[in-house]
Amino acid sequence: MRKSTAVSGTHGAQVPASSGFSEQLRSLGIRPTVIRLCVLQTLAESDSQWLGGEEVFRRMLKRGTATGLASVYRVIKELEKARLVQREWERGLGGARAVHRLRRAQTPESTVRLRCGGCNASVEVVDEALHEGLLRAAQAHGMPAGGPFTVQLACARADCVR
Repeated sequence: MRKSTAVSGTHGAQVPASSGFSEQLRSLGIRPTVIRLCVLQTLAESDSQWLGGEEVFRRMLKRGTATGLASVYRVIKELEKARLVQREWERGLGGARAVHRLRRAQTPESTVRLRCGGCNASVEVVDEALHEGLLRAAQAHGMPAGGPFTVQLACARADCVR
């Protein structure tokens, strides 16, 4: 069972931190600083929703953690390098932006992500046959195959910006 503790953050803000995150960081040889714990906690609280660095920063500020946007990006990059955080590129009206979430312990290789090109809504589907078909199609067209697939579609939501 994971127990939660509170870490005293900058300017006296109480920052919830999981002792599991502290232990994970220590086992990787990374010092569990307040900002690292806060970034991990913020990503954990988002369930499996992908968050951009600015959104992580805003959520940390709402929680009372005083930090800078550059520090948040630096920590996200460190955590990504330590394989605790996943990064994906999300296309939008202004171009592509990096979004992040905690790395899942067991993501099946046959996971295919379906994403709307308008509103970026997405769903992950585990389907071995679909994954194999996409893998064959990619190889047939000389594209590098391997890893996760993302299929871009147009969703049927009324509020979608297509």
